[in-house]
Amino acid sequence: MAEESEYILGVDEDECARLRFQHAVWLEQAYALWTSAGFIAGDRVLDLGSGPGFTSFELARIVGPEGVVVALDQSEGFLEFLARERDRLGLPWIEPSLGSVEELDCARESLDGAYARWLFCWLEDPGAVLARVAACVRPGGVIAIQDYLDWGAMKLVPRGPAHGRAMAACLRSWQEGGGNIDVGEELPGLAHELGLEVERFEPVARTGAVGSLVWRWLGTFFASYLPRLVERDLLTPEELEAFRAEWAQREADGTGFCVAPTMVDIVLRKS
Repeated sequence: MAEESEYILGVDEDECARLRFQHAVWLEQAYALWTSAGFIAGDRVLDLGSGPGFTSFELARIVGPEGVVVALDQSEGFLEFLARERDRLGLPWIEPSLGSVEELDCARESLDGAYARWLFCWLEDPGAVLARVAACVRPGGVIAIQDYLDWGAMKLVPRGPAHGRAMAACLRSWQEGGGNIDVGEELPGLAHELGLEVERFEPVARTGAVGSLVWRWLGTFFASYLPRLVERDLLTPEELEAFRAEWAQREADGTGFCVAPTMVDIVLRKS
């Protein structure tokens, strides 16, 4: 897949592999939210910012062949990968759709539900996108969202100075990005303005010991993202090497924990 600069971590094969692993780490939480939202067989569901389609494949198994999953993403490379996997897995009721969420244009009240994970935090105007999604959902339908509530809650336990400097650089990069990394705190208010009922608002805090899925997930993120911060002069090469050494030492010792950024599960109902 060709590199596409609009994605914060790119869309190359390495990133696709990272996203596959990330999906596995968060699969249980995703299914719990989809169950809470009430997604069932026969539903027509929109997967916003589907990427290479790992959540789309799971949603397709829920709605079954009598349903439809519309996989919307702005990366042609990701959607090409999604289409190949869809055919390999025998899930023809997934419909890839190339486009940005800011320009979402679907028939009014044509969806039973919509899902987005780690999407709204990157948007300059999340309320405008939420309004577009709400217009596409039928009365009684739902919008299920998993996004960041407190990214800065991430911690290395016991604390590590190099990890702290890397965290600070990440937070500076989010501030420069135009979105709101902690968008979860905004979404209930935006939903209220649109007349959407907040049925669920539940923080999700996860902690992983060295070698756990959560630990490894955060490690893959840092390995991919921190070099980009060096390129942007938000982190020095020496600080990057210090982080790598500190992280490797924790893994060699086999002791300690990493607290993941606090997420939030949200279910919005259209009355």
